[in-house]
Amino acid sequence: MTAILENLVNFIGDNPGLAGIICFAAAMGEALFIIGLVVPSTVVLVGAGTLIGLGKLDPLSIFIWTTVGATLGDAVSYWFGYFYKDHVRKIWPLSRYGSLLDRGEEFFKLHGGKSVFIGRFVPGVKSVVPGIAGMVGMNATRFTLINIASALAWTLAHLGPGILAGSALDAIGQVSGRLAFVVGGLCVVTFLVIMLGRWLILIIMPLFPNAHAAIVGYFSRRSDRLSQWIAEVFDPQNPRSAGMLISAAFLLASMPLFFWFIGEIAPGEPMVRADVAILNMFDSLRSPIGDKLMVTITQFGDGIVVTLVAAVITAYLFARKAWRRGTGFLIAMAGTALFVPVVKVLLQRSRPMDLYAGAEMLSVPSGHATLNTVLFGICAVLIAHERSRWAKAGIFSLTAIYIIAIGFSRVYLGAHWLSDVLAGLLFGTAMVAAFAFVFSPIHNEKVGRLTLTGLIVVSVAAIGTWHAMATLPSALETYAPRSERTLMTASTWRSFAWAQLPAKRIELSGDTQEPLVIQYAGDPQRLSAVLQRKGWREAPEWSLTSASGFVVGQTPAEDLPALPRTQNGRQPELTLIRKDDDGVPNDSRWVLRLWPSRYAVLDGPRLLPLFTGSVLHEEIVRPMGEFSGPKIDRQAPDLKDNPVADLDGALTRERENGTDVVLAVEPPNNTLPAQ
Repeated sequence: MTAILENLVNFIGDNPGLAGIICFAAAMGEALFIIGLVVPSTVVLVGAGTLIGLGKLDPLSIFIWTTVGATLGDAVSYWFGYFYKDHVRKIWPLSRYGSLLDRGEEFFKLHGGKSVFIGRFVPGVKSVVPGIAGMVGMNATRFTLINIASALAWTLAHLGPGILAGSALDAIGQVSGRLAFVVGGLCVVTFLVIMLGRWLILIIMPLFPNAHAAIVGYFSRRSDRLSQWIAEVFDPQNPRSAGMLISAAFLLASMPLFFWFIGEIAPGEPMVRADVAILNMFDSLRSPIGDKLMVTITQFGDGIVVTLVAAVITAYLFARKAWRRGTGFLIAMAGTALFVPVVKVLLQRSRPMDLYAGAEMLSVPSGHATLNTVLFGICAVLIAHERSRWAKAGIFSLTAIYIIAIGFSRVYLGAHWLSDVLAGLLFGTAMVAAFAFVFSPIHNEKVGRLTLTGLIVVSVAAIGTWHAMATLPSALETYAPRSERTLMTASTWRSFAWAQLPAKRIELSGDTQEPLVIQYAGDPQRLSAVLQRKGWREAPEWSLTSASGFVVGQTPAEDLPALPRTQNGRQPELTLIRKDDDGVPNDSRWVLRLWPSRYAVLDGPRLLPLFTGSVLHEEIVRPMGEFSGPKIDRQAPDLKDNPVADLDGALTRERENGTDVVLAVEPPNNTLPAQ
């Protein structure tokens, strides 16, 4: 999705004339009588505004194209209604939308001539109001004046949010390009879903008003079991049909996603790099209090707790003579318990840390995530069965929070990669959806939902608390943070080991970004002291005051905080900025960041931590003159602009891709080099 979206953005940016024509056609089509119901003008115009905010399109030309299209579309609708009058109601397919025409007439009667202006912003009537104005004989000159004014306001209302969204995406892109396209992709998908739903409700269903009943009636008249089942499931009068369809949708979505995740954890895939980066991020955020909390949560999801709680629930269901649900629950749990180790053995993926033995020493999928999803997901299905919509929402929300907390604890403690947990959640969701699909139609087995709820809460609390308290000391030791620092001598580092460090910054998504052009062994603060003599300064700390500089159009480059960037999940230890007085454009700056690595350099008697760094050049852009935002225009400096290159003892190495990397070591005493 992100690759397609990126190619589309680049294509439109390279063909701005085509973008103007598309905006013209969308604005005009949206205003045409009835036809406007099927034209996704909002998607197109908000997208165009987004491209304007991203700097891909010229705002003035797009504004003109869109305004002219909207004006012309309403004019065509007006004259269509003016000439055909009430005969419009007899023309197919317009005859199918009598209720829509009635609403348009009522709207026009209520607001009079103002309805031409107001109606353009009201969904459901905006495509008919201009035609209604013509049908009732509104003065053409008055209509034209209102039409032009409303088109100007309507264009601004549609392009404006897109411009702001584009500016925001551009800012996000400076932090993570992949994140920007993911956010943009989600927006596109959301718009498409809304558009398709709108088409279905407003366009398709009125054309075939009796189709649903005819389909259900056709299958209900057939005597075979499959036809009868289809008729029951799709019958809107069946209170369980919606739940079965939702279960089927979850099943059809979660299983393909599970297998997709399995394919994405092959060596060299971005998901693998993302797993490492996310693990490093959580490792840097760990604290003693957080460790105790997460260990307690993970022990609540341990295998012994799951087994005992499942046994209690199985015994209860059989005691209630809910034979089919009890058997289904037992099969789902046993099948999942067998599935997890089989997949682990097949994939042979190692955990982030050494835990357990046998198949359980392997990684994907997470047994905690998978088994707890199946156990408590099925419990939620049983408890929420035939309850109100709000009750179901509350039950499933609380269940999801509990399951996600267990999954999160596995990633936080370094027991699993994030993809392991996500794969487990997906497979568990598929099992729960299959259970709900098969057993939801059963209505002659009473499970005692309130009793079952109390039994689950009491058993989880009692068994989980007992297990967590009994194993907490040993579990804290098992899941203690592990420092795995690789040592190398200074000569080894300088001669060849420098090439073992990443060549480019690795984002949390696993994508690689700007080159890492600095390797520094020593205390970052000593490097900061040296570079501050050369005009560098520490970047402003993030605060409400400093962040407000982004919404002020004239904030100097040196007063804007540096946007957050992680390297393989780690936060920078040092962030410096320097205003580029010789830069083009004038309002620009250099930003230097140093991140810790997993290496340390033995330089004589000193053991020095090794850091990697980047140096970016940022232009300060000011969209609409009301904002200030850094935009990267150079991913790496020339060697002369690398601030570490002229330090005493610095060496330059060249990677295979031609990028220069500067290696520098902290001075061997407390005296800073003279400048």
